[in-house]
Amino acid sequence: MNAVKASHPISILPFAWTYWRTLWELRLYQLAEAGILLSAEDIPLHPMNVDRDDPEWDYDHIAEIYLRGAGDFWLAWWENDPAGHIAGQDFGGVIELRRMYVRSVYRRRGIATCLVQTLLNHCKTQSIKAVELWTAKHGVGRKLYERMGFRITAGPGNEFSDLFHRTNFIPGDDEIRMRLDLL
Repeated sequence: MNAVKASHPISILPFAWTYWRTLWELRLYQLAEAGILLSAEDIPLHPMNVDRDDPEWDYDHIAEIYLRGAGDFWLAWWENDPAGHIAGQDFGGVIELRRMYVRSVYRRRGIATCLVQTLLNHCKTQSIKAVELWTAKHGVGRKLYERMGFRITAGPGNEFSDLFHRTNFIPGDDEIRMRLDLL
């Protein structure tokens, strides 16, 4: 997939191993926004062999989680500054949107919309029938996903029967399940 270039300074590029450090810089920004401060020295030079319950396990297994099948991972830049990312995992004809983040200084500039639209466009070219995700009940993510056509569901669709095993993610009480049917 080619980079998304618009009349604004947003660029969306598929993950490449040359972006490994950039991806982790974004993760450090995200953790800092949650009050977890790490330094650039904490960025791993390459994927590590971490326990499956580690919050970054999927980053360390990016090739097997996101870069196979119809899944993928994209990074966003505002001008030349890393601004965010999105990742979808292939569940065999459906995609689980697993990672979505935009740095706080770049929010409300259309980056999240561009990231989600990039994922949806990719899914359509891959004949994906649906995209599902978890998001906060009252968060801005919910509003974004609703604007883009996602609807709230009672839980994961039938296609996601092994979701919890494959993602190792258990949603909190403040999270809801959303789905967008594409076909």
